[in-house]
Amino acid sequence: MSSRLISITDLTISQLQEMVQSFDEPEFRAKQLLHWVYGRLSSSYDEMTDVPQTFRERLQRESRLHTLSALDKVTGSDGTTKILFELADGKTIESILMPYPKIKGKPRFTVCVSTQVGCPIKCPFCATGQYGLERNLTPGEIIDQVLYFAGHLRGQGEDRRKSGNEPVNIITNVVFMGMGEPLASFDNLWQAIEMLNLPQAFGLGARNMVISTAGLVPQIKRLSQEKLQVGLAVSLHASDDALRDKLVPINREYNLEQLIRACQEYSELKGRRLSFEYVLFEGINDSVIQAQSLSRLLKGMKCHVNLIAANRNQDGGYRPSSSQAVLAFESELKRNHIVCTVRQPRGLDIGAGCGQLRSRHHEAKEQS
Repeated sequence: MSSRLISITDLTISQLQEMVQSFDEPEFRAKQLLHWVYGRLSSSYDEMTDVPQTFRERLQRESRLHTLSALDKVTGSDGTTKILFELADGKTIESILMPYPKIKGKPRFTVCVSTQVGCPIKCPFCATGQYGLERNLTPGEIIDQVLYFAGHLRGQGEDRRKSGNEPVNIITNVVFMGMGEPLASFDNLWQAIEMLNLPQAFGLGARNMVISTAGLVPQIKRLSQEKLQVGLAVSLHASDDALRDKLVPINREYNLEQLIRACQEYSELKGRRLSFEYVLFEGINDSVIQAQSLSRLLKGMKCHVNLIAANRNQDGGYRPSSSQAVLAFESELKRNHIVCTVRQPRGLDIGAGCGQLRSRHHEAKEQS
């Protein structure tokens, strides 16, 4: 499929209206397209039965409904599903669907979304970072990851509720924690968030979306000025600059003092608690002394720390901390009144860490 075709999910509402008008169609056709794409999760223009056939045929010739296709799929014993998607230009990205226990009888599903092909940050423990950055994803490529899983769940009969004959999306949360640094592609990311949030589009609450960042300070400041109450999670992994320079290289540009100041400003302006992600590596950043240092760094902040045992990397350079070390680290944070949780890993039996399925796909292609 030509990459020059218009992608429907790449368009804002005003752009969609302009496209409809350029086709000499009435304005309400834009609302119909929004309904079929975001509400009905259509996979084909042929499904749009209340849209004139001539309009559908022109859409088929001059646009594409979605921007990606599933290339590979693996499902873990805990129900976590990872998809390797192929984009129109042949590049690949990963996304993950994570089911969680029901609350008050309602199922919960989180989609972990990629925002770039590759990643510019190059954290040494991350499979995605080893390939570097190839390009940013378009808004439609970000959105379509969510729509794919929503359609997948609908196909399995997982609709949460119905309003008349209209199914309602079951995706309860979206986290921008997949491949790439989300804030490095701020404009495309934010357009995707606005469309996912828009009631007449996907209608997912802003508070049900979380952006993860390695610590791009100017973009954190910009995010704090945006109206939508999207959550923020900062990948910290160290409490001193010397170690963080190694684990999260962007720290050499925006050090911990700058980062923590920006996070405090974000929390104060938004009135929200932010999250810090702290991956624990055996013998590197998991000592009680380092937990004390982290406690001092975050003292007085309105925050929550997610402690995560590292995924096992193929090169073995960054081993996951022992359960005893994780618990000792957690206990020290709590002793210092830092709110924290040991996050249970998902999809361990399918290598659900970012970039692992893509890495295997690349290696297989090189060997063939």
